[in-house]
Formats: sequence, structure tokens, C-alpha cells
Amino acid sequence: MSLGPKIAVCAVFCASLCAFSLSRAQETPEAPGTPRFSYGGDAAVLAAQFTDYLLFLSARVNVSEPSLFELDTTAAATSIAPDRATEIGRMNVPSPMLNFDGVDVPFSVLPALANADFVARVGQEYQGTLGRDFLSNLVLDVDYSRETVRAYAPEHYKYWGKGLAFPITAAGGIPVIPMKFALDKGKEITADFVVDTALNAPVVFDNKFFAARHISSDRGKTLQTVDPFSGMPGAAVGRLRTLALGKYPVDDVLAVFSDHAFPDAGVPVAGAIGSGMLRRFTVVFDNPQHQLILDPNIHFPDPDQEDKSGLLIVAKGTNYKTFEVVGVQPNSPAFDAGIKQGDIIAGIDADPAADLSLLTVRDLFSQVGHKYKVTLERGDKTQEVTIQMRRYF
Repeated sequence: MSLGPKIAVCAVFCASLCAFSLSRAQETPEAPGTPRFSYGGDAAVLAAQFTDYLLFLSARVNVSEPSLFELDTTAAATSIAPDRATEIGRMNVPSPMLNFDGVDVPFSVLPALANADFVARVGQEYQGTLGRDFLSNLVLDVDYSRETVRAYAPEHYKYWGKGLAFPITAAGGIPVIPMKFALDKGKEITADFVVDTALNAPVVFDNKFFAARHISSDRGKTLQTVDPFSGMPGAAVGRLRTLALGKYPVDDVLAVFSDHAFPDAGVPVAGAIGSGMLRRFTVVFDNPQHQLILDPNIHFPDPDQEDKSGLLIVAKGTNYKTFEVVGVQPNSPAFDAGIKQGDIIAGIDADPAADLSLLTVRDLFSQVGHKYKVTLERGDKTQEVTIQMRRYF
């Protein structure tokens, strides 16, 4: 089973509207055993992969072949995909141990749980989830700028940086932090937000929050986009005037507005911030001390990059290489080029669809000013159109 991209349903938005993962139970997770660092040490650099700012850590299950586990701060329990467990011969193993570079983390159980929506949301095969039980006996320092991850024994860890610490007080240990934001219209509002590492949009709002406050009209101009829960069109995307995490304000933030339910963090929340926002920081997940620390990195001022094509696309078929257009934004480059709902993107420039992934397409279609020749299949006919990326909202 390849670790490379295999995508089912996703929008071509670099906001990457990824939904919440399979395990959203909000009960307090059972803590694993004490991590065992190599050579009697108290720190380790972990092998990590960042995909659209989502964090995957490579680990072996009882000295198996390595698998990629996504870090999910809203998942209670660590788990492995059933097909992956079978493939590596580690289904229902007794005394499961995850072997990371430099540290072994024992668990009382490693459930095999499927995550049917993962491919749709993330764009690569689902192999496992690291939940809050994984974070319960470790301090994890994630540098999104350098794409490095360090794990520390909490009894020997002390933070010396200049970042801002937010207390984790919500039920079950789900990190919830207060933020101030201003919609396109209206005044500044303070509310609580879940911090979700498995969501790669910058911020997703619960539309019920706006309806209760009668401020839905303050969102300003929005466009249809893929809902971060269902993976299909049905949500809206717009921009905030500003969003402030403590003393760190960020202007012109992409925001998704969803009608779906958010995880129960034990306190009312306005929505969630994801890795699309965390990318601006070095983040310390210090669950043993019940705190989350944010320290801006060199990419803190970088703007959010939205889609520049106007296409909503799903990937279907064998290996998810059939890219079907399920929506075209009005007055967008795709609209001007004559692309229609139901068209199949068979290639971009010299690259056939078989050589592309939806993640690659998403990256191509977020580059302002770039021009591409897109090969389309419409019914039994094939045609080529030229589309030039530009901002359209």
C-alpha cells in the first residue's frame, strides 16, 4: 500500500477544507504507558511529513514496517486503519507499541478503526491517527516553518521561548483557546475555538453561532465551497478582516462557514482553527501541563492562498485519478474558459491525469497569474481550453 497521494473528494482550495477525523469521542482518553526514550534520554526528533500543513508522524507498530499516523488533537484515542494493520501483520496485537525515531510509546490497546472520509478530506491513504492519549505523556514541539517535530519527556521539559501560552481547560483535554475576530462587516467579537491539527483550513465557523447572534449577514461576500465535514459542496468561504490569537493579529484570513456539528469540547465554541492557521507558528502541545504555546515563525505574515481557478473538483475511479468538475464559480477563470459542471479534467499542460493527484492540482490552481492548458472530456468528446489563474473574490 503506497503512502503517496490517493484522493477521493476534495475541493481545489488551498484552504484545503479538511473535516474532522473518525474518532471524535470527547471522553478523557486512557493514557498510554510511559514513553521510553532511546539511550536513556529525554528528547527525540521524530520523522514527520507535512501535507498541506497537516502533520503525519512515521511509526512502526511493534517493529513493523513504518506507517503514517496523522496527529489529531480532537481524537480521543490513537488508532490504526484495519487494512493497514492487516497489511503489516499487526491486527489486534497484544501490548501494542508505537516505535518512533528515538522514542517508543506503549498503549494498552491500539484499535483498528476505519476512516472512510479521510481520503476525501486529506488526499492520501489513511493509515492511522494519533489522538490525545498519545499527547498525554509527551510534550510535542512542532515547527511548521522548518517542518520538524521534537518530543520531550514532560518531567524534564521547560519552555524558554517568547511564545504565548494558552491553558487547556476544556473537557477531555481538547485544546480550546479564545480569539478575537472581525467579519467583513460588523464589530470585533471574542469567542472560543477548538484547536484541530487534523483540519487544514485556517478557520472554520459554525453557522449556528452566527445565527444565534443574528450576524450572518456580516460575513460579506462568500462563495460556495466544499464543506470540511462532508467533503462535498455545501459550505461557504469568505474572508475575515482580522483574527487575533492573543497578542498575535492576522489580517485577511480565509474562513469557511459550515452548517455541520462541531466536536463537543465541553464549552460553547464559535468554530475551530486548523493547521492552515497553525502553520504560522511553532506550536508546543504540552498536554501534561495543560497548555498550548504559540510562537510566530517567519511565515506568520504570509497571506492565505485561495483557489484561483473557480473549480470545485472531486476525484473518482481507479486510484482516484478521474477528476470531475462538480462546480464552477461564476465570473471565475474556469467560468470564462467555458468549463462546465460534469467535465472531466484529463490532463493539465503535458501531464495526464494519471500522473497527477488532487493535491498537485490544488497547488497548480492556487498560483496567481499562471496559465494552463487543460484537457477536458465532455461526454464522448475531448477538448482543450486555456485557463489563467487570477483572484476572483
